[in-house]
Amino acid sequence: MTGIGISTVQVHSKKWLALALEQIGDKLVACTSSQNSAQEAENSLKGILQRLKRLKELDESFKSSRMDEIGNRLGQLSYGIGHPFSLEEISQKNWSPARLAISKQLLQVKKGNVISYGGLATLCRSSPRGVGSVMRSNPVPWAIPCHRVIHSNGTLGKLGGTTSGTKEKARILQAEGVPFNSNGTVQRKAILK
Repeated sequence: MTGIGISTVQVHSKKWLALALEQIGDKLVACTSSQNSAQEAENSLKGILQRLKRLKELDESFKSSRMDEIGNRLGQLSYGIGHPFSLEEISQKNWSPARLAISKQLLQVKKGNVISYGGLATLCRSSPRGVGSVMRSNPVPWAIPCHRVIHSNGTLGKLGGTTSGTKEKARILQAEGVPFNSNGTVQRKAILK
């Protein structure tokens, strides 16, 4: 059985990231953030591991030498900068075929662009609701850029299924160079499909 190690990294004076890596290959399993504390981020991460049916694999003694490096990469991505992860760097254990297909396709959407739920669904032979479900439960935000999925009318929708996530989604997209209209919607030229 592969063990999972967790760590927290402070990426900003007001932002903590918690991440989980597999012991073999240092693959990213899950990550989350907190504006309040490292402990809050870690507790949220354990909830994600529970949902992924991987909490039993937690090995508190395992600390990868790459934790800080991967945490810093995630931190940069959460601010719209840095280089992206590849699917090979992310653990896909217990992922459904739909999550895998949608994630693969979403990784093709580059910084400065977005795709609609419907557009992504068409490419993956899914439904917009199916895409929304996969985005809402994304265990590795920023690594799989769910913030780049928006409504076809240019409105952002939520980030991670939270109502407070809309401002965060806009902040990341603006940092990535996505052009916005004065009413807060994404300009048509940036929307793929």
